[in-house]
Amino acid sequence: MAPLSPDRPVLLIVDDDAAVLRSLAFMAGTRGYEVVSCASAAEAMARLDRSLACLILDQNLPDLQGVQLLQQIRAAGIKAPALLMTSDPPAALKSQAAAAGVSIVEKPLLDESLFQQVGRLLAEP
Repeated sequence: MAPLSPDRPVLLIVDDDAAVLRSLAFMAGTRGYEVVSCASAAEAMARLDRSLACLILDQNLPDLQGVQLLQQIRAAGIKAPALLMTSDPPAALKSQAAAAGVSIVEKPLLDESLFQQVGRLLAEP
């Protein structure tokens, strides 16, 4: 893996849908972010870096649920703020996300809400 740029905030984006992953990486790049794109939880864990500024995790990954991936990332010492993406989250998932301190962004991502939330998270002290 090439070294990450210290000049631009680095987003870890994890989604098993290749089209969604490419689209989010493109949109993030046009907003000045550097992106580490991963299609699975295992790939994300292998590519963790302390320079990550924000985590964008799909809830429904083939090898692990997004909230479980977040728990593993936190256990690895990565404290970057995170967002969880999913469609129509059930109450139990909303509770799990709240307990993990992560906001949910609902799919489909038809507006600017995802990157507005990323901007808010990165602006927090």
